[in-house]
Amino acid sequence: MLTRDERHWLPWAPVLLVQGLYARLRAGRLPPARDPSGCVGTGAPALRLVGLGDSIIAGIGVSRQAEGLTGQVSEQVARRAGRAVEWQAIGVSGVTSERVVDELLEAALRFEPQLAVLSVGVNDAVTGVAPALFKQRLRHIVEALTASRRRPTVVFAGIPPLDSFPALPRPLSRLLGDRARRLQASAVELTGYRGLKVVSFPPVLTREAFARDGFHPGPTGCATWATWVADGFALRLGELREHGGD
Repeated sequence: MLTRDERHWLPWAPVLLVQGLYARLRAGRLPPARDPSGCVGTGAPALRLVGLGDSIIAGIGVSRQAEGLTGQVSEQVARRAGRAVEWQAIGVSGVTSERVVDELLEAALRFEPQLAVLSVGVNDAVTGVAPALFKQRLRHIVEALTASRRRPTVVFAGIPPLDSFPALPRPLSRLLGDRARRLQASAVELTGYRGLKVVSFPPVLTREAFARDGFHPGPTGCATWATWVADGFALRLGELREHGGD
């Protein structure tokens, strides 16, 4: 659906509709990953890390969550901190920021994490959510997480450049790419809010980063992405190494 600010796309509406239906069918073929929780590394006490959000957190594109974003971030955190990491992936394919707030956030709070990886925004771009509304919901999620018992550090995993997705043909990829950049910019404006870190993607992604559907990241793409996310936890990990405990 086109927004009020996208009326210049109206002549392309029939093409965009067909391309959108095709992309949705193609992107919906892969199942979620197995094993949505686990523990990696050694060293006590274990850190608690939660992944919260959309299909990236659900592990679409990988066979096991250990190969997905949450699992690979946990592996890197365990190695950098010299401590075990107990992790849980709380994600559902297709969720928007609104659904994360309404349906998934409470489960993440119950896990009582010290570190939180948040992935949301692609589906907001697809559905045409306004940047100001997306920013409001993102702020709400960050506030809820950082107010929980262990006051976790939150890293927003960023919104990838949708015009680089092999599964998205033009002109649909251009429309969604423009939307994604506006949402990402609104997230960047929240950098530092309650300690929030925001990952920013390079403007172009290679085909090797994607799973076979050309829409979700495969293990290689998740590995690169996990490094960027783990970098966002560097300050908190330094504090934990210095003081121990929570």
